[in-house]
Amino acid sequence: MNEVDSVFSSSEKSIFQMMTGFFTSKLLAVGVELDLFTWLSTQPRTFAEIQARFQFAERPCRIFLDTLVNLGLLCVDHGAYRNAPLADTLLVRGRPDFQGPHVQLFDHLYLACAKLKTALFENRPISQDYSYFFDSGEKEVAQYCGLMHESSLVPALVLPQYWDFSESRGVLDVGGGYGRLCLTLASQFPALDLTLFDLPEVCEKAREFFRAYPQYLTSRIRLHAGNFFHDELPTGADTVVMMRVTHDWPREQVKMLAAKAFAALPSGGHLLIYETFKDQGPCPGDAALISLLLLLISPGGECRTFAEMASLMREVGFTAIELIPTVYFYSVLAARKP
Repeated sequence: MNEVDSVFSSSEKSIFQMMTGFFTSKLLAVGVELDLFTWLSTQPRTFAEIQARFQFAERPCRIFLDTLVNLGLLCVDHGAYRNAPLADTLLVRGRPDFQGPHVQLFDHLYLACAKLKTALFENRPISQDYSYFFDSGEKEVAQYCGLMHESSLVPALVLPQYWDFSESRGVLDVGGGYGRLCLTLASQFPALDLTLFDLPEVCEKAREFFRAYPQYLTSRIRLHAGNFFHDELPTGADTVVMMRVTHDWPREQVKMLAAKAFAALPSGGHLLIYETFKDQGPCPGDAALISLLLLLISPGGECRTFAEMASLMREVGFTAIELIPTVYFYSVLAARKP
């Protein structure tokens, strides 16, 4: 035990980590923005090489690297810095588990945390910059959709590993943004018909985005513009997917969305709700932190337990409701229309 360790108890260390949590988050976001971890994945680098590449002054470069080493993201051996296994797995651009888009999304959302006390007392969102919830203007919607699109790569790749879409004829992706999930499904299931349902301005951006992809993929994705609260969902699909959608809204509106999905589905069709669920029991798990962010940006969103969501599904007529855990924070609630 060194001198510093002898001063702090484990409880004091825990409180210190909580107090400095924003520093940690911001440091991680800066490292990702600079693409430091991708650069270090090729070979170890000396202090001088890192300082020269990023044009840091000596003192901030030393503090920056010391903190990353302390967090377990970098290792230093004989004066050369390299990625620790955690960073090598999750923070190197182009690797399957790259979490950079999630880091950037949370970095943007954390700006709202400065007014958390206001949100707690007034029960209202204090940011209108990152969602469809408000008439914030085309720029804000585009910014939010862009962030969500970048952070949806891993969830979109994971979902087909836990639900067999080969048994579906058609999929309706509700709130599908720029089409990450539809493109993934089109590439893996050649016989699948796909419909992306989102706001008109989002569908227009999706159409532009699709130009970078082969036509044999995008020609099988129909863009259906609308507002899922004001308009009925299009029929024809036997599987409706809501990926990271329902936790944005209060219970009454989630029930409305479930009822619209029920109406759009044929007998035997499925609704898949793919998002973060709270744990059962007295401890809600890390989903509580997602709910805290939703408190800051949405009028009534929160993560719910499977039991809460299953009860809601039964109220609108769904049966055979099951929860399928996947990876990271995400699980699939699957419900069948009898």
